[in-house]
Amino acid sequence: MLQDFRYALRTLRKSPGFALVAIISLALGIGANSAMFSLADALLLRPLPVPHGSDVIVVQSQLRGESVGAIAPYSGLSYPDFKDLRDRNKSYTGLVASLYAQFGFATEKGALPKMKFGELVSGDYFSVLEVPLELGRAFRPDEDSAPGRDAVVVLGHELWRTDFASDAGVVGRTIFLNNIAFTVIGVAPEPFTGANGLVRSALFVPLAMGPRLQNDLQQSMFEKRENRGMTVFGRLKSGVGVAQAKAEARVVSEQLAQAYPATNRTCSLVVDKDVQARLKQSPIDAALVFFLLAMAAVVLSIACANVMNILLSRARARSREIAVRLAIGAGRGRLVRQLLTESLVIAALGGALGLLVAKAGVDLFGQIRIPADIPIVIDVRLDPRVLLFTILASVASALVFGLAPALQSTKPDLVPALKSGKSDDGKRRRLLGRNTLVIAQVAGALLLLVFATQAYRGASIAISRPAGFRTSHLLMASFDTTLARYTPDQSKAFFKPLIERVGNLPGVKSAALTQAIPMLPGGDNIRVVPEGVKLPPGAEAINVISNAVSDAYFDTLNVPIIEGRGFQETDRAESRPVAVVNELFARKYYPSQSAIGKRLRLKGDKEAVLEIVGVARQSKYFFLVEPPVEYLYRPLSQNPQQALAIMVETAGPSSTAAGPLRDVVRSLDAGQPVYGVRTMEEVFDQRATKTLGVLTEAIGAMGLLGMVLAMVGLYGLMSYSVSLRSREIGIRMAIGAGRSGVMGMVMKQGMALTVGGVAIGLVLCFLASKGVSAAVGVPGFNLPFVALVTAGLVAAAALGAYAPAWRASRLDPNAVLRQE
Repeated sequence: MLQDFRYALRTLRKSPGFALVAIISLALGIGANSAMFSLADALLLRPLPVPHGSDVIVVQSQLRGESVGAIAPYSGLSYPDFKDLRDRNKSYTGLVASLYAQFGFATEKGALPKMKFGELVSGDYFSVLEVPLELGRAFRPDEDSAPGRDAVVVLGHELWRTDFASDAGVVGRTIFLNNIAFTVIGVAPEPFTGANGLVRSALFVPLAMGPRLQNDLQQSMFEKRENRGMTVFGRLKSGVGVAQAKAEARVVSEQLAQAYPATNRTCSLVVDKDVQARLKQSPIDAALVFFLLAMAAVVLSIACANVMNILLSRARARSREIAVRLAIGAGRGRLVRQLLTESLVIAALGGALGLLVAKAGVDLFGQIRIPADIPIVIDVRLDPRVLLFTILASVASALVFGLAPALQSTKPDLVPALKSGKSDDGKRRRLLGRNTLVIAQVAGALLLLVFATQAYRGASIAISRPAGFRTSHLLMASFDTTLARYTPDQSKAFFKPLIERVGNLPGVKSAALTQAIPMLPGGDNIRVVPEGVKLPPGAEAINVISNAVSDAYFDTLNVPIIEGRGFQETDRAESRPVAVVNELFARKYYPSQSAIGKRLRLKGDKEAVLEIVGVARQSKYFFLVEPPVEYLYRPLSQNPQQALAIMVETAGPSSTAAGPLRDVVRSLDAGQPVYGVRTMEEVFDQRATKTLGVLTEAIGAMGLLGMVLAMVGLYGLMSYSVSLRSREIGIRMAIGAGRSGVMGMVMKQGMALTVGGVAIGLVLCFLASKGVSAAVGVPGFNLPFVALVTAGLVAAAALGAYAPAWRASRLDPNAVLRQE
C-alpha cells in the first residue's frame, strides 16, 4: 500500500496541471461541505460535551394540536410530571431536570449585582450526566430535597475564569445570588456549558433553592403541572432500548392523563435521543441546515463529476501504460487498487486544502450574533468532528469520482492500445458518458444559481418589508426584580415610577414596559380556548405566544391597532380581563366576522376569560423570515411580571437616553441590576441585516462555486473532444472548411451540452420551487430572475467552450494529418 501511495505521488508530479485542477475542484467542494457541516453541528448536531453524549435521552412534552406552528412544537416537563416519571420509570439509571433562570450575582455582600444566566438543577444532575468537575464536588441528592435549605452552587468554568481569575481556592468561598449567601462547592469543566449547547450557563444551583431565590412563597414551580419549562435528561439502563423507554413514557402519560385530566389529558411524554430531540424542537433550524447541506452536496457532486471527467480523459493517455502492465501479468484488481489509491491521494490533498475553504466559511458564520439577554452562542468551529467529516467526505469523493475511471481504464483492447498508445474502443460511448457528466454539472450549477438568487431575493424582500414595529429611535433595557428579591408588590412599586420618570426625560417621546422584545426570545406560551371555535380532533386548547405590555406599548413601538382599541388605564387588575390579538389570530379563528368582543378562555389553574378588545397589525416577533405566528397581548396591569424590559422612544439618537435611564434606576434603587441596554437599531441590524447577509453570502458562494466548477468541466470536455477529433478537423480544413466553420462546429457541440443541462436544471428548479420558496421566504420563483440567471450561465458556458473552439480553428491540417 505504501508503494501505491509513492507511485501515486510520482504520477501526480508528472502531471501538475491535471493534479492542480483536480485538487482545487475537490477542495472547493469538500470545503463547502465542511463549512456547512460546522454550522449544522453548532446549531443541532453536536452532542452534549459529556461522556457518551450521543446516548443521552431527552424527555419532552407534546400537547396534541397545540404547537405554536414551527416555533414551539414541543415543550419541557413540569416538575410534578418529572417527579412522577422519575419515580415510576424502570428504564433509566437516572433522570435529571434543569430549569434556566436569571440570577443577581455578586461576590461581596452589598455590591451591585450583575445578571447571570444559569440553571436550577436536580441533585444528581452532574452524576447522571457523568460530568467530572474541574474543582470540588457535585451536588448530593439530599441538597435538593428540602426547599430553600441548601444554598450551594457550582460555578461554570467561564464565570470561574472571568470573575475569579481561575482561583483554585474558590471552593468554600461565599458568593451572593439574589442577595442570598451561597457556598461554592465546585467548578464545572470547560467543555460543559449546560443543558443546551447554544446557551452558556454561568452557574448551577439546586432546584430546591428555586422558590427561595424567586420569592415563590407558594412554591408554584413545584406544584403547577401546567408550567412545562424543565429540560429532562436521562441515561438508559444496560439492555434497555429507546423503543422500550418510549413505550414506558406512553404508559406514564396515560396514567397522568387519568389522574390529572385538567392539565394532562392531551399531554404526551416524548422520548428521543438528544440530537433527535433537538431536530424536533427546532424545525426551522433543521430546515435551514438541510437546505444548506443539500446545496453543498450539489457543489461536491459537480466537483466529483469534474474530476471524474478529467480522469476519464486521462485514462486514454495512459492506456498504453495500463495495457503493458496487463500484458506482462498484472492483475486487474491490482491495477484498480493502484488507480483508486491515486484518486484517494487527490481527494486527501483536496480535503486538506478544503479545510482552508472551511475556515473561511467558519469565519463567515462566526459573524452571526444573537443580541439577547440570554447568553446564546452559535459556536461554529473547526474541531475534531469537522475534521472527521472532512476525511469521510474525502474518502467518499475518491470512491465516487475514482471507481468508474479505474474500472474503465483497466479493460482496454490490448492490441490497439499497445500499437497506438491510445485505446479507442467504445470512443463514442465514452464520450457520451463524459457528455452526460457535463450536462449534469450544468444542471446542478443552474439549480444552485437559481436557489442562490431566490435566497437573495427572499432576504431583500424580508429586509425591505416593514417589520411591523419601530426599528429606530428606540432604546431598551431589561430588569428582573427577583434578582433583588422583590416581592410582586415591590416590583409594581418599582416599575410604576420608573415608567413615569423615564417618560418625562428630555428627548424622550414615550416609554413602555414589555415582557418580550421584538426579534429576541421572550413571552409566554399560554393555552386558550377561543369561544365558538371548533378545535382540531383531540385538542382541548390552542397554544399561543403571549406578551404582557403596558398601556403605551403599541404607540411606543408603532404597532398599529387596525380594529378596536389598545390597552387603557381603565384596564385595571380588578376590571374585566382583556386581550389584543394579531391579524393572523383574528383571521384564523374568526375568518368571516370581527374578533372584537369575542372571548378566550385560559386553560390552567386560573380559568380566566379574556375579551378581545383590539386587533394589532401582524409583525415579526423573533426573526424576519419566520413563518406567520399567532400572537396575543395582555395588559401588564392584569398580568403582572417581575422580569420586564423598558422600551424608550426618543426624538434624537436613542443611545443618548442610556445614561439618563441608568440615573433614574439608581435614584429608585441603586441595588437594582440593569442589563441588556441597547438600541433597537443594534438589535435589528444584527438579527436581521447581518444574519440574513451571512446566510445569503454562503448560499451565493455555493452558487458561484457550482457555476465555476461546471464551466471548468465543460472546458475540459471540449478540450478532450477537440483532441479526439483532431484528425477529423484536419481533414475538414484540408478540403476547404474555414476556421469560422470549425469554431462554430465546436461551439455548437458545447452549447448543445449547455442547453441540455439548462433544460434539465430548469425542470429540477420548478420541481423544487415550492419547497425552496417556503425555505427562503418568497411567494414563488421570479421568472425574470430565473431567465437572467439562465442567460448568465449560458454566457459563461460559451466562454468555457470558446477557448477549445479557438484552438481547434488554429490547427494546422498538414501537421495533424502527418501525426495521424
